[in-house]
Amino acid sequence: MAVAQLRFGPVALLVVLSALAVTPLYNYPVAGAIEPAAKQISTNTPQCSGSQKLAVFGDGDCSPKPITVPVTASSSTNPPPRPLYVVAPTRPGNYPVFLFAHGTFISNNLYSGLLSHISSHGYIVVAPQLFDSILSLPCELEEIEYLEQVTNWMPSATALPSHLPPGVLPDFDKLAVGGHSRGGKSAFALALGLCTKPLKLTISAVVGVDPVAGVSKNSRTDPVILTYEPESLNLSVPVAVIGSGLGNQSEVIDLPACAPNWVNHAEFYSECMAPKSHLVADDYGHMDVVDDVSWFERDFKGMFDFALTKLMCKGASGLFSSREKMRKGVGGIVVAFLDAYLGGGGSDDYLAILESPLEVDSPVKLTVGYKLEKGTAAAGDI
Repeated sequence: MAVAQLRFGPVALLVVLSALAVTPLYNYPVAGAIEPAAKQISTNTPQCSGSQKLAVFGDGDCSPKPITVPVTASSSTNPPPRPLYVVAPTRPGNYPVFLFAHGTFISNNLYSGLLSHISSHGYIVVAPQLFDSILSLPCELEEIEYLEQVTNWMPSATALPSHLPPGVLPDFDKLAVGGHSRGGKSAFALALGLCTKPLKLTISAVVGVDPVAGVSKNSRTDPVILTYEPESLNLSVPVAVIGSGLGNQSEVIDLPACAPNWVNHAEFYSECMAPKSHLVADDYGHMDVVDDVSWFERDFKGMFDFALTKLMCKGASGLFSSREKMRKGVGGIVVAFLDAYLGGGGSDDYLAILESPLEVDSPVKLTVGYKLEKGTAAAGDI
């Protein structure tokens, strides 16, 4: 959600201001169409598997473990440049790495359900915390630099590998980057090399979960990457764009939609070069991928998270209903895509989703290659 130019209505302003006194937003320990010809789709056997008819939408059997890695120095480890929320399999083996960037004002651990689902299928997920409090939100250029710093920190033997469960090893030759909302755009920018230092690792795939590039076509955040020219983003790697059908609808008076037309998933997909794919959860909103938050069970942080994720954006669920279906749906799509291109479970599940989205056992209704400006499916070859 792009917020630099938001105009808050009275109710929304009251809710948000009630939480502005809160400092840390996280609690860490002190110490449609796909064109696969440009890149070979993997058919490797997975180390871990799911349990449902279409395995990717069910929990995998890798028993994921959440790990918080603080920035405090240690005598035995190399501290990361930003606090990390890592979810890793506990079954020994070599696993691809998925670097995930959170959205504006959303703590990295508010994606615990989504990231745990992905990790359960055999992925090490690394989610940096890119801001310290809502009073010190960095500009997006700074967030991209933080992502670059974390990427270059990870491969050292005293860095990410030292924080993982015994026998669990990261396969840095299979690195994907992704993110939600503004973080989705930041992931694209990182893959485009829009950072001050070169990356030590090669990015092999990109995932945008309802990416947003600004408030409107004329009010995009820096760095500006959308050009409104089809296939102008040359990432040279496979791209999956996942959109929300309700993200372009406003929920609060005087507030723009959280994923407005011309700066949302439809434009990102249009501008990506092949191989690319586009799936939209028609009946769900921009914030329906995050964890369920109950403000009355938590402190001011909980109230802020509740207001941000339940009141600011149009969504499918009621104020107190679960978002589990959307988390499972998006998580399954991400797993299927990563499996297809990074050597997990092969291409079968992802091709099945793209070919027959209404027939697969998805928790959410999916449309392939949906383009908002035309309202029709995008042409392309599976």
